[in-house]
Amino acid sequence: MSTKKRGVMSAAVSSAAESTTPQVASRSVRLLRVGVLLLAGMTIAFSATMHEQLGFDLGVSAAALGAIGIAHLVEWNARRSSAPSMLPLLLGIVAVASAVALSLSGSVIGFSVTIAAWSLVSGLLEFIGAAVQPGSRQDSTLLGAAGVLLALLALLAREDQVAVLGFFGAYAVIAGVFLGISAFDSRSSDARRSATDASPAASAEQPSADAD
Repeated sequence: MSTKKRGVMSAAVSSAAESTTPQVASRSVRLLRVGVLLLAGMTIAFSATMHEQLGFDLGVSAAALGAIGIAHLVEWNARRSSAPSMLPLLLGIVAVASAVALSLSGSVIGFSVTIAAWSLVSGLLEFIGAAVQPGSRQDSTLLGAAGVLLALLALLAREDQVAVLGFFGAYAVIAGVFLGISAFDSRSSDARRSATDASPAASAEQPSADAD
C-alpha cells in the first residue's frame, strides 16, 4: 500500500516538473514576438520625419513583417513537440511572403494593399485558431479584430503612405503590449494544467482505494 502511494506521488511530482518547462519555453517564445512588435512600433513612431519617403516605408515595413514571420516560425518549431499547431506556421508564411512582396513593391497602392492583405489574412487566421483551439491562445480574438481593423484602415487610406505606416505602427505597439501582458497571465494555463495533472493522479489513486 505505501509503495503504491509513493509511486503515485513520484509520478505527480515528475508530471508537474515536466509541465513547467513547456510553459517557460512558451513564454520565452511569445516574448520574442512581443519584442519584435514593440521594436517595430517604436521604430515607426520615432522615425516620423522619414515617413514621406516611400522607400523608407517599404523597407521598415518589410523588415518588421519579416521579423514577425520569423518569430511565428520560431513559435511553431518550439511547439512541435509539446503542443503542435499549424497556426504559427501559417502566420509565419503569410508574414514572410508579405515582406517579400513589400520589398518588390514600388508604389503607394502596392504598399497599402500588401499591408491590408497581410493584416486581414493574419486576423482571419487568428479567429480560426481561436475557434479550432478554444482557450489555447487567449490573445487570438483581440489580435484577429486588430488585424481586420488595420486592413480596413489601410484600404481607406491607401493613397496616404504616412497614414498607412502610422496605422501599422499603432497595431504593432497595441499587439505587442497585449501579448506581453498575456504572456505573463498564466492563470488560465495553470488551471488547464492542474486539471490535466489531476486526472492521471486520480486514476492512479483509484486502484489503491479499491484495494483497501
